[in-house]
Amino acid sequence: MQKTKIEWADYVFNPIKGICPVGCWYCYARKIYQRFKLDPEIRLDLDELMTDFPKKPSRIFVCSTFELFHPLADPYRNNVFKHIRLLPEHTFIILTKMPERIDRPMPDNVWLGVSVTNRPDLHKIDVLHAKQLDHKFKFVSFEPLLADNLGSPNGLFRRLNWVIIGRLTGHGHKFDPNKKAIKSILRAARLWGVPIFLKNNLKEIWGEPLIQEIPSLKVSEED
Repeated sequence: MQKTKIEWADYVFNPIKGICPVGCWYCYARKIYQRFKLDPEIRLDLDELMTDFPKKPSRIFVCSTFELFHPLADPYRNNVFKHIRLLPEHTFIILTKMPERIDRPMPDNVWLGVSVTNRPDLHKIDVLHAKQLDHKFKFVSFEPLLADNLGSPNGLFRRLNWVIIGRLTGHGHKFDPNKKAIKSILRAARLWGVPIFLKNNLKEIWGEPLIQEIPSLKVSEED
C-alpha cells in the first residue's frame, strides 16, 4: 500500500498484481507494466496483502490497477474482502467496470462505484443499483469521460452518493470532453443532491475553481 496522487483517495491498495485482463485501450496500468517490464502474471501479492495500514481513518482505493470482479480475480477476492472487514475504521473505495459480476453484499465501509466512459456504458449504473440495492454508498466515475453527449442521465443519479469526472490523460487533448458534457452531469447530480468531484485534469476545460466535493467518511442512515 502506498500514498497516492489520486485526489479523492489517500492510499492505493493493490494486492492483486499482473496485467488487468479487461484490456481497456486507455489503461495506464498496462502501459506501466509494459514500460517497466513488470511481471504480467496475475497473482496475489502476499506482501501487499499483509501491509501495515495507517492508524488514521483513511480513504483507500482498492485494486486501482486491476478489475477486482474479473473472473481471473476469483481465487483472490475473498482475501481482499477479509482485510476490508477487519478494518472498519477505513473507507475502502472499489471501482468496477464489471458490475454484473459483483458477487456479494458489500461491507458498510466500502464505497462501491462503477466506471462509465460514454453513453453505452450508462446501463452499468442500473446494474450497480440492481446488484447492490441496499448498499449505503454507491457512486459513478466518469473517467475518462470520452463522450460529449450522455443524453439525459438524470434518473440514473437518484440513488447515487457521489459522482467523479475526469478526462483522459497521456493522449493529448484529442479525447477531451467539452464543458457542456460536464455541465450536463453536474445538473443531474445537483438535481438529486449528489456530491460531485472534478479531477484536477479538468482545469483547462472547466476553469477555476474546480468543484471537489468528498462525502464524509461515515455515511448517515439517511443516505
